[in-house]
Amino acid sequence: MRFRIRRGDLEIELEGDFEYVRGKFEELLGMVIAQSPIPGPEGARAGVSPELDGIVELGQDGRPRLTVPVENLTAKEAIALLLYSMHPNRLSDEELSSILSSSWKTTGTDAVRARASELRREGKLVAERGEYCLSGAGLQWVRNEIIPRLRGSAP
Repeated sequence: MRFRIRRGDLEIELEGDFEYVRGKFEELLGMVIAQSPIPGPEGARAGVSPELDGIVELGQDGRPRLTVPVENLTAKEAIALLLYSMHPNRLSDEELSSILSSSWKTTGTDAVRARASELRREGKLVAERGEYCLSGAGLQWVRNEIIPRLRGSAP
């Protein structure tokens, strides 16, 4: 028996007799479940990281909502914050557009795709099968630049 599991940048391949592979699979599955955020409605996490308090919160529908004033963020920063709050889950341009429009400002899917393309060229975003997540550089950008800047401008 042979199978492959891919989760983000991690890929595991197991090959061997049925009982060995099944045992290892169950062991890995247990580890993944223990380390995974608890999904809520529409794949949202059970809570937002404390470092995002006052910047992103979960709405009643379980989706993240930006709570900072529109003028404090560019569209690329808003997209990055939403992806950061959902990491390691991926979001499509439709999901990003919907979340941005309901919690920040009206942003069409074309605008999301254009900003995502710019972020990808900058090495801050990874696009795969129409869904987006932040790269390592994107995660660092949010952690080291966006969040501290927003914290400094907070009253």
